[in-house]
Amino acid sequence: MLASVCLMGPALGHAQVKAGFAPNESQASTRKDLIDSEFSPSRNMFTWCDSQGRLWLGTVDPVTGNILKPTYKLLDEDAITPKEMLITTNGPEWISTATGDHVVYTKFVGTPSVDTAQLALVEGSADGTTWSAPQLLGAGNAPYASDDEGDTQPRISYVNAKGQHLWRYLYDESSEKKVKGMTATKQPVSVRFVKGDKSLVYAQKVKGGTKQVFKLALDDSKEPVQLTFDEGEKDARTVPWMWRAPEYNNKLVLMTTVNENELRFYKGDGNGNWAVVNSVTMPAGTVVRSPEPFTYNGKSYVSLAVKSDAYDFPTAIYIAAVSPNAKTKLWKISDDTDLHERSDPEVFVTANGPVVFYNKYDPSLMTGDQTDPARCSACSEGLFRAASGL
Repeated sequence: MLASVCLMGPALGHAQVKAGFAPNESQASTRKDLIDSEFSPSRNMFTWCDSQGRLWLGTVDPVTGNILKPTYKLLDEDAITPKEMLITTNGPEWISTATGDHVVYTKFVGTPSVDTAQLALVEGSADGTTWSAPQLLGAGNAPYASDDEGDTQPRISYVNAKGQHLWRYLYDESSEKKVKGMTATKQPVSVRFVKGDKSLVYAQKVKGGTKQVFKLALDDSKEPVQLTFDEGEKDARTVPWMWRAPEYNNKLVLMTTVNENELRFYKGDGNGNWAVVNSVTMPAGTVVRSPEPFTYNGKSYVSLAVKSDAYDFPTAIYIAAVSPNAKTKLWKISDDTDLHERSDPEVFVTANGPVVFYNKYDPSLMTGDQTDPARCSACSEGLFRAASGL
């Protein structure tokens, strides 16, 4: 496999250089099975499932962003393994509720399959010192969750054994409804709840075969509304996001990827019309993976992985600015000269600014017919982090 890596050539092309900042990288944890971690800023915690399928919690220092040891807490001895995540495509997620952030995930009851998948929940006390036993919530897999702090009506989206996309209120199984306009899929495709709005967004193919973005109000009387009509394939292998952007007076802003190499941002006028307000194009020969918006100091940004168009590696972690007035639109924050893969970037805002955590893999350690370092347990180098330059 090393020969294949050498064929990659030099590291990814540079985006703009942010004044006074240089790409950086440090190891946050040597645990090779600390993958696909999800962070709760309100609890200063993160959750993940290890190679044996055990569900864990860890704690982060809110000042430094360092992972505190030994603070790992076992929540479920039999949750979901990395191999089983091939069925669900995702691991545990945080859900914001009136009693704090809790953890939702997929748990199999019997031989792992879409037919035996159950939605599961572990609840934490207000101070995070005690956690409940796992609770089964009903059939389904690949849950994604709403993220409105103090929410009295937290929601989850998920898929059933037929690949149909559903949503419900967390504590009310009878509230389950189909996501209107979403076609059934063999592999789960995540549907994102809009932060600060009782709605969700997703991408679907329209007449002619191009994917466009739709918004669905969580009201039985409403039908999905198409938001984008412009050129380009929207979210071919990513997911659209919508949030209230402070630089636009907390109005809703939509982010979608276009043709896999561009971030495009839209703002609504309140009358159902959405117009492009900014666009950020990736370096030549690269594509976007795992873009996720966040806000900091009254402005919106996006953390993302940028990889070679032809390979999963090399991959670098970047930050993009949402505002068209930003001096620097896109900058690299991690190294990539080692030609390794970096994936699943997650932002955690410390007292000294945002840092981005991500997993890192060495493709030269792949053997046999392996082609994806992220599916090669021996390739994992653990959890890494990079300062954002903000």
